[in-house]
Amino acid sequence: MYQIKTDCHVHTILSGHAYSTIEECAAYAAGRKLECIAVTDHFCPIKEEEFGDKAVPIINLTVLPSHIRGVRILRGMEADIVDLEGHLANYNVMHEGKSVLEEAWKDLELVIASVHRGPGKMETDREDTAANTNMYLKVLQNGRVNVLGHVGRSGYRFDMLPVIREARRLGKALEINEASARFGAHIPAVCRQAAQLCAREGTMIMVNSDAHSAHSIGLYTESLRMLEEIHFPERLIANRDYQSLEEFLGHNL
Repeated sequence: MYQIKTDCHVHTILSGHAYSTIEECAAYAAGRKLECIAVTDHFCPIKEEEFGDKAVPIINLTVLPSHIRGVRILRGMEADIVDLEGHLANYNVMHEGKSVLEEAWKDLELVIASVHRGPGKMETDREDTAANTNMYLKVLQNGRVNVLGHVGRSGYRFDMLPVIREARRLGKALEINEASARFGAHIPAVCRQAAQLCAREGTMIMVNSDAHSAHSIGLYTESLRMLEEIHFPERLIANRDYQSLEEFLGHNL
C-alpha cells in the first residue's frame, strides 16, 4: 500500500463552496499524520472591482505560519484555465496597473491549473481534440504552473500522450484526483489510462484529495487502489512525502 504523506489540493472556506477553515484542515491533516498540505483555493475570473474580496485572500496567504499543528502549510491556488490559449484566470484583469493573476501568485509555492465547467467558466467545443490538446500543452509551458489538475474529469477531449510527454519534459505533474469519480461513471477509466501512460513515459503524478471539507483530507482510497492495480512506480508520485515534494518543486520549501 502506498503511503501518501502530503495532500496538495485542499480547499477552505475561501473557495466559497468548501466548508472548513485552514486551522480545521491542518487539524485533520495532523490527525492523519500528514507532513504537508497545500491550500489551493479556487482562483476564478473576477472583475476589477472584486479584487479586494476575491483576490486579496490569496495574496494575503503570506500571513500564515509555515506550520500549523506540526503540518507544513503550502501557499497555493487552483487557477481556472479560461481559454484555448491556455491563459489562466485574471491574466488580463488589471488592478493598479498590475495583472491580478501575477499579483496573486507572486508569493505562492504551488499552482494547480484546471478546467472547470459551468456558468462563467470556459465553454468551447469540448470535442475539438486538437485545440484542447494544444490548450493543455500551453498551460504546461507556463513557468508558474506545477500541476495539471483533474484532467480525468475536465470534459474536454484531448490526446493524452503528447500532454504527458510535455509534462515529463518540463518536470510537471498530472493530478490523480480522488474526488473525480463522483462526476461520472466513466471517469475512473480515464484516470487509469492517464496513470498508465504516465508510468510508461516516466511522467510524475500527484495524488490529491481535492478536499472541500477537512474530513476528506489525506483520503485517497480509490486512487491508491487503482495505482496498485496497475503497479504504478512509487518514485513517480511527486507528493508521496514532503521530501519528494520539495524535490519535485525544485527548491526547499
